[in-house]
Amino acid sequence: MSTPTLVVIDDDDVARQSVAQMLELRGYTVRAFDSAEKVLASQSLGDASCVITDVKMPGMDGEEFLAQAVGLPGAPPIIMITGHGDVAMAVRCLKAGAFDFVEKPFDDDVLLAYVTKAVEQSRLMREADALRRQLTDLSQVGAFGMIGRSRAMQEVYARIDAAARSAVPVLILGETGTGKELVARAVHAHSSRSRGPFVPVNAGALPENTLESELFGHAKGSFTGAVGEREGKLLCASGGTLFLDEIESISARAQVQLLRVLDDGIVEPLGSDRPRKVDVRLLTASNVDLQQEVKKGTIREDFYHRIMVLSICVPPLRQRAEDIPVLVSHFMRSAAERNGTSVPRVSEETLAALVAHAWPGNVRELKNAVERMLITSQGGQAGGFVPDMHPGDERLLSLPGSAGRLHDELERVEKRVIEEALRANHGEIEATYRYLGISRRALYERMKKYGLSRREYP
Repeated sequence: MSTPTLVVIDDDDVARQSVAQMLELRGYTVRAFDSAEKVLASQSLGDASCVITDVKMPGMDGEEFLAQAVGLPGAPPIIMITGHGDVAMAVRCLKAGAFDFVEKPFDDDVLLAYVTKAVEQSRLMREADALRRQLTDLSQVGAFGMIGRSRAMQEVYARIDAAARSAVPVLILGETGTGKELVARAVHAHSSRSRGPFVPVNAGALPENTLESELFGHAKGSFTGAVGEREGKLLCASGGTLFLDEIESISARAQVQLLRVLDDGIVEPLGSDRPRKVDVRLLTASNVDLQQEVKKGTIREDFYHRIMVLSICVPPLRQRAEDIPVLVSHFMRSAAERNGTSVPRVSEETLAALVAHAWPGNVRELKNAVERMLITSQGGQAGGFVPDMHPGDERLLSLPGSAGRLHDELERVEKRVIEEALRANHGEIEATYRYLGISRRALYERMKKYGLSRREYP
């Protein structure tokens, strides 16, 4: 990963060199200029992660520079520094698009904190731009970065377009593996918030107390283990989008707190008496019937109606089987590129078997199956797939060759062991990973791989 590049602008030689040296000692690459005009003429903003500029300078001052720089494509966050500032000047700069405002004299740690946040925002903005380019590249086989031209997918594209043009909360519904996060990313990437951060959180993968801290943040000492203050994901997503998956997993208390965020834009960190203002759009997702969750009392009715102002239903793969050939082609090319191999030919018999299969794991499972098929291919042709006929066995396909069959068998056994452990521990994540003797992260990765949810094991 390349070192972030910072641009420092100050006509005072001593101040400029002092700031540049301090930032270089912290590991940043620094380009220092004694005037704003030189920065614009050198086109140094293109790859910069942050700009730190003085406000009072001869010629073009900091405010004039800010006005020109924020309109440039890919402009980095700009931090304003002055020893002559006042409240009115700070407000003008912030309204004009400055990332933040620091008054001289300042501690190095104060400026570093602002720079760290600005560099992170710059990274997220560039990821969003890369995603947008990826979505454009895939437009010939679908839209919004999704593969498929079936009638079911056309409806999804229409709903994504409507959601991207609005600012309301969106609820994304669909079975595990259908691509709900991809839909959420598409809504964000084509919305007015596309230059802001996209922050995904899987509510089902976190215990209740951890989830609240993760979302809302916490104050130092607010609970055992809270050794310092922490900003939550809502604050990190301010100016952009928060995507909350498995929304049915959050507690009633967290639902009330999210309602306040949606209604007033107020976040209350755990253990803090200082509410924070945020500007965030909420996208949620679920693979269960939330109306049933309302009836059971798991989801508050007012919260349910608030998050589903607009909904997008992502169809399972079995309802858009006509998209399978183009999905197979896309996944095969991607897998070949990752593995450094040529793209093998998929026989008509194999393709017919793929189209006819039910795919309970949806697109995610098809992608994994195609990758396995590539790995076991010989002689430039992908190995054939035969749907498994054993009743009750959740293996999707039997691969030709002993290595392929052994791989499938190991995966089947691993999935069954994890299911039994979840069932024995009533879906409690901590108890399950300790029971299995693996890490929490390893358990989450395997649950995601096999499409398992702790809520299926009450």
